[in-house]
Amino acid sequence: MTAPSYVSLKDFAEGFGDDHDALPAWVHPDATTPVLFEQLGLRYRVEDVLDTVVALQRAERLQDGVYAGPGAMASVYRDVLHASRTLHIAVPPAILAGTGLKAQGCFGTDGRAFLYLSTFFFDPASEGERLYMAGRLCGHIAARQVTANTIYSLLVDHNGLRQIARRGVGPVLDVVLAPMSLGVRLALSRWHRAAEITADRAGMLVCRDVEAAATALMRQSLGKRPDLDVATYLEQRRVNGASPGRWTELLNGSPWTHKRMRAMELFAGSALYAKLTGATVEDPLELDELNRKTTKLLGVS
Repeated sequence: MTAPSYVSLKDFAEGFGDDHDALPAWVHPDATTPVLFEQLGLRYRVEDVLDTVVALQRAERLQDGVYAGPGAMASVYRDVLHASRTLHIAVPPAILAGTGLKAQGCFGTDGRAFLYLSTFFFDPASEGERLYMAGRLCGHIAARQVTANTIYSLLVDHNGLRQIARRGVGPVLDVVLAPMSLGVRLALSRWHRAAEITADRAGMLVCRDVEAAATALMRQSLGKRPDLDVATYLEQRRVNGASPGRWTELLNGSPWTHKRMRAMELFAGSALYAKLTGATVEDPLELDELNRKTTKLLGVS
């Protein structure tokens, strides 16, 4: 019997082990499930609704995309398989389409997630860049952030998710959700930034190449392969210094690119990274120091 050409959501949901609720050691402390979701009882009560919204999203994106599998975009499928095995998760379905680089993401719920990947990123990418991106998106699954991340995206209208939900539910959705957007941004943007840095750590564990990971971040930010190296990029940020615009980071869902690069350098120089990858690290940072320095990057500076 021929193997299926892609991984179904059913296969994904059934692929978890009994210990899938345990968070990996590389998850940043600020990136665990937001207390707000637990207090409001949102985490599990809305998953059926999210499954419906995300099913619409997945169906729409499949119209101009394909599932990665052994017979379609096989190299990307191998990257996702490698990332899943490295992070000890079930293999998620992965849709590839000619979407923008920043539209890539992991969507759904913790038990039913899928990846949305850009051919514009993956086709010209090096192996290290591909593994980093596949790893960071699978990292959201391993860190159990997908449900909270999807709720966040729906409430603040992030990545176009509310637009898709609006077509399925109607304009009444905005009447309910729009007034909540600013409050949610204020309450959860820091969590979301920590979740992004956590996903970057997962990408590092999969590609094991800080230079390739940083180049992938620059490609995603600039839209093309940059004609400069990582050191030059970071030096430009240092010379330009801070500006009043830095305060917009308070409501931003992701740390600035140069901060994410520095956070990955910290992780690559940590005892935790050495333990998880077998890499040799001179004078490694202990976990408390790693998290302290990374937490500082999550603030406005």
